[in-house]
Amino acid sequence: MTNSPAKPLLKSLLAIAIILGMLMVVLIFDSCKKDPVTTVNTSYLSVTNTSPTLSTFNFYLNQSKANTGALPFGGTIPYLQVNPGEYNAKLTTESNTESLLTKKIVLEKDKIYSLFVIDKADKLDYLQITDDIKVPGTDKALIRFINLSPDASALNLSVKDGAAIATDKAYKSAGTFLEVDAKLYTFEIKDKATSAVKAELKDIDLKKGGIYTVIARGLLNATDTERAFSGQVITNK
Repeated sequence: MTNSPAKPLLKSLLAIAIILGMLMVVLIFDSCKKDPVTTVNTSYLSVTNTSPTLSTFNFYLNQSKANTGALPFGGTIPYLQVNPGEYNAKLTTESNTESLLTKKIVLEKDKIYSLFVIDKADKLDYLQITDDIKVPGTDKALIRFINLSPDASALNLSVKDGAAIATDKAYKSAGTFLEVDAKLYTFEIKDKATSAVKAELKDIDLKKGGIYTVIARGLLNATDTERAFSGQVITNK
């Protein structure tokens, strides 16, 4: 009996199909074993108004308003997650979109920043600080000090009847984050030269894992239309 020429061809095609099927299973299994690659490509920016006036402000990145309510003295916009790059940072009054201050700021990939509105009138400006934040140890918190009082001399921040947190900080100077025990504190902002207490922050509860910034703000010689000197605690995390 003569063999049909279709049978060897059919067997060959079947063998090829089986081999291809096995290869597909191997490829699928191998791809399932690999973890997905996550690309981090973002920046973080917080904004705080320390301009020592009675004014309230709106803040824009390019043409997008970043705040939901106008920023009063001491008002803070928590960290915004934004794409890295160059932005026009615009400040306006609450009732007008005309710029009081517009400057370019650069936000680099995977970095965290705090932007402070400082001073007043023709000296109105921004102070941009890179927040070098690490994870606090067990039962610890992080704290730093920034002097944002335009007419203050160099200042120290210390625990009342205790150790110094930061020393000799001139206007616009920022200390590094210091790890401390997470507990209740009373802090004193002192004149570096005379040790006179300029402001006291009572019963400040630093939580475990918390990250905080203490600022000196306002004017030591304020008028009725300006904000007087005081301290403020900002919760970074």
